[in-house]
Amino acid sequence: MSAKETMNQVLKSYNLMHIATIDANGLPCVRGVDFALSDKENILYFVTRKDSRKVSQIKTNNNVAFAIDKDCPEFKDLAVVKYIKGTGTASIIDGPDEMKKAFGLLMAKFPFLADLPGDPSDFAGIRVELQNILVTDNTISFGDTEEINF
Repeated sequence: MSAKETMNQVLKSYNLMHIATIDANGLPCVRGVDFALSDKENILYFVTRKDSRKVSQIKTNNNVAFAIDKDCPEFKDLAVVKYIKGTGTASIIDGPDEMKKAFGLLMAKFPFLADLPGDPSDFAGIRVELQNILVTDNTISFGDTEEINF
Protein backbone atom coordinates (compact mmCIF):
# COMPACT_ATOMS: atom_id res chain seq x y z
CA MET A 1 0.00 0.00 0.00
CA SER A 2 1.38 3.42 -0.94
CA ALA A 3 1.72 6.26 1.58
CA LYS A 4 -1.15 8.11 -0.10
CA GLU A 5 -3.38 5.01 0.12
CA THR A 6 -2.50 4.66 3.82
CA MET A 7 -3.26 8.35 4.37
CA ASN A 8 -6.67 7.93 2.71
CA GLN A 9 -7.37 4.81 4.77
CA VAL A 10 -6.65 6.74 7.99
CA LEU A 11 -8.77 9.71 6.91
CA LYS A 12 -11.71 7.49 6.00
CA SER A 13 -11.62 5.23 9.06
CA TYR A 14 -10.62 7.51 11.96
CA ASN A 15 -12.92 10.06 13.58
CA LEU A 16 -10.81 12.26 15.86
CA MET A 17 -8.25 14.82 14.81
CA HIS A 18 -6.00 16.58 17.30
CA ILE A 19 -5.49 20.08 15.98
CA ALA A 20 -3.08 22.71 17.27
CA THR A 21 -3.57 26.43 16.80
CA ILE A 22 -1.42 29.27 18.13
CA ASP A 23 -2.65 31.65 20.84
CA ALA A 24 -1.90 35.38 21.16
CA ASN A 25 1.26 34.60 23.19
CA GLY A 26 2.59 32.26 20.49
CA LEU A 27 1.82 29.13 22.49
CA PRO A 28 0.27 26.05 20.87
CA CYS A 29 -3.26 25.03 21.91
CA VAL A 30 -4.19 21.43 21.12
CA ARG A 31 -7.64 19.90 21.21
CA GLY A 32 -9.53 17.01 19.66
CA VAL A 33 -12.26 17.57 17.09
CA ASP A 34 -14.46 15.20 15.13
CA PHE A 35 -13.75 15.68 11.43
CA ALA A 36 -15.16 14.75 8.05
CA LEU A 37 -13.23 14.31 4.81
CA SER A 38 -14.09 16.43 1.79
CA ASP A 39 -14.17 15.06 -1.74
CA LYS A 40 -10.62 16.48 -1.98
CA GLU A 41 -8.19 14.18 -0.19
CA ASN A 42 -6.40 16.97 1.68
CA ILE A 43 -9.44 18.97 2.86
CA LEU A 44 -11.09 18.24 6.22
CA TYR A 45 -13.99 19.91 7.98
CA PHE A 46 -15.00 20.31 11.60
CA VAL A 47 -17.51 22.41 13.49
CA THR A 48 -17.03 24.55 16.58
CA ARG A 49 -18.75 27.36 18.41
CA LYS A 50 -18.19 30.76 16.80
CA ASP A 51 -17.06 32.17 20.15
CA SER A 52 -14.43 29.46 20.71
CA ARG A 53 -10.72 30.11 21.09
CA LYS A 54 -10.17 28.01 17.97
CA VAL A 55 -12.04 30.52 15.83
CA SER A 56 -10.24 33.57 17.19
CA GLN A 57 -6.84 31.84 16.94
CA ILE A 58 -7.46 30.75 13.34
CA LYS A 59 -8.49 34.29 12.42
CA THR A 60 -5.20 35.59 13.87
CA ASN A 61 -2.92 32.81 12.57
CA ASN A 62 -4.32 30.17 10.22
CA ASN A 63 -1.31 27.83 10.47
CA VAL A 64 -2.20 24.57 12.21
CA ALA A 65 -0.61 21.28 13.10
CA PHE A 66 -2.61 18.06 13.37
CA ALA A 67 -2.44 14.39 14.28
CA ILE A 68 -4.96 11.70 13.40
CA ASP A 69 -4.29 8.49 15.28
CA LYS A 70 -5.81 6.06 17.73
CA ASP A 71 -4.79 4.58 21.04
CA CYS A 72 -2.96 1.29 21.27
CA PRO A 73 -3.78 -0.44 24.56
CA GLU A 74 -1.50 -3.40 23.75
CA PHE A 75 1.71 -3.93 21.82
CA LYS A 76 -0.11 -6.00 19.20
CA ASP A 77 -2.17 -2.87 18.42
CA LEU A 78 0.93 -0.67 18.26
CA ALA A 79 2.57 -3.09 15.83
CA VAL A 80 -0.17 -2.54 13.24
CA VAL A 81 -1.22 1.08 13.80
CA LYS A 82 -1.27 3.57 10.94
CA TYR A 83 -1.54 7.30 11.58
CA ILE A 84 -0.86 10.69 10.07
CA LYS A 85 0.38 14.02 11.37
CA GLY A 86 1.54 17.24 9.82
CA THR A 87 0.75 20.85 9.10
CA GLY A 88 -1.76 22.84 7.12
CA THR A 89 -3.92 25.94 7.10
CA ALA A 90 -7.36 26.46 8.57
CA SER A 91 -10.06 28.90 7.58
CA ILE A 92 -13.52 29.83 8.75
CA ILE A 93 -16.05 28.85 6.10
CA ASP A 94 -17.99 31.89 4.97
CA GLY A 95 -19.72 30.76 1.77
CA PRO A 96 -23.16 29.16 2.11
CA ASP A 97 -22.43 26.43 -0.46
CA GLU A 98 -19.27 25.21 1.29
CA MET A 99 -20.97 25.54 4.69
CA LYS A 100 -23.84 23.34 3.49
CA LYS A 101 -21.35 20.83 2.08
CA ALA A 102 -19.25 20.76 5.28
CA PHE A 103 -22.24 20.40 7.61
CA GLY A 104 -23.71 17.71 5.35
CA LEU A 105 -20.51 15.67 5.49
CA LEU A 106 -20.22 16.10 9.26
CA MET A 107 -23.87 15.19 9.90
CA ALA A 108 -23.60 12.11 7.69
CA LYS A 109 -20.55 10.89 9.63
CA PHE A 110 -21.71 12.07 13.08
CA PRO A 111 -25.52 12.20 13.25
CA PHE A 112 -25.33 13.11 16.95
CA LEU A 113 -24.03 16.57 15.98
CA ALA A 114 -27.64 17.48 15.20
CA ASP A 115 -28.16 17.44 18.98
CA LEU A 116 -25.52 20.06 19.79
CA PRO A 117 -26.93 22.56 22.27
CA GLY A 118 -27.65 26.03 20.97
CA ASP A 119 -28.78 27.49 17.70
CA PRO A 120 -27.05 26.35 14.47
CA SER A 121 -26.06 29.98 13.90
CA ASP A 122 -23.87 29.72 17.04
CA PHE A 123 -21.49 27.41 15.18
CA ALA A 124 -18.77 27.91 12.59
CA GLY A 125 -17.55 25.44 10.02
CA ILE A 126 -13.78 25.15 9.76
CA ARG A 127 -11.96 24.04 6.64
CA VAL A 128 -8.50 22.51 7.16
CA GLU A 129 -6.24 22.17 4.15
CA LEU A 130 -3.56 19.60 4.87
CA GLN A 131 -0.23 20.55 3.29
CA ASN A 132 2.66 18.55 4.72
CA ILE A 133 1.67 15.08 5.88
CA LEU A 134 3.77 12.43 7.57
CA VAL A 135 2.25 8.99 7.14
CA THR A 136 3.35 6.36 9.65
CA ASP A 137 2.62 2.70 8.99
CA ASN A 138 3.90 0.29 11.63
CA THR A 139 2.83 -2.70 9.52
CA ILE A 140 5.82 -1.96 7.25
CA SER A 141 8.23 -1.53 10.16
CA PHE A 142 7.97 0.20 13.51
CA GLY A 143 7.91 3.95 12.92
CA ASP A 144 8.07 3.70 9.10
CA THR A 145 7.15 7.20 7.95
CA GLU A 146 6.76 8.75 4.50
CA GLU A 147 6.07 12.37 3.61
CA ILE A 148 3.32 13.66 1.32
CA ASN A 149 3.08 17.30 0.26
CA PHE A 150 0.09 19.03 -1.30
